[in-house]
Amino acid sequence: MAGIAIKIAPLGVERGDVDWLADSLKSIFNSTVVVEPKLLSMSVLLDFYDEERDQIDAEGLLEKLQSTVGVVPQQRLLVLVNGDGFVEGLNFVFGVSKPGWGGVVFTERLRPEYYGQQPSIALYRMRLLKESLHELGHSFGLPHCQRRCVMRFSNSIYDVDAKPAAFCSSCAAALNRMTPGLLRIP
Repeated sequence: MAGIAIKIAPLGVERGDVDWLADSLKSIFNSTVVVEPKLLSMSVLLDFYDEERDQIDAEGLLEKLQSTVGVVPQQRLLVLVNGDGFVEGLNFVFGVSKPGWGGVVFTERLRPEYYGQQPSIALYRMRLLKESLHELGHSFGLPHCQRRCVMRFSNSIYDVDAKPAAFCSSCAAALNRMTPGLLRIP
């Protein structure tokens, strides 16, 4: 076993979706995956909410979370926020991350109904998994990838839907070099 624990801290995300994600991550990573529903309070978002944009400052939130929670060796924290995030210079982000710490995934734009489509739990959950894998990949040191890979940059929801919920062979090899045994062998 790689000896890495993945902690999921949901902020306003439904428990059924969080549990599904945890089970999915357990099938991909050779890691302990634990849901910590009370690790963070929704109030942590208030300081980073931009009323004019109706979005959360993703980088500010990430910095605050890292300083509050700290860096725990052999652990990655995945914060799931029921909201919309942005970074300066971009209209929105699906997520942000810090190498060696973890990441934040914003769920609002992952929902089909955000785009005027019919709700679909299956589609929403697949998008949530892809973006969670993407941010965790960055937290383990992976850069963006140009191949058909979950590490491919997503500029739109169409990009999210087009990429697989898996690391390409190059990224999987890099992950296993950086953290031997992290990925389960299919």
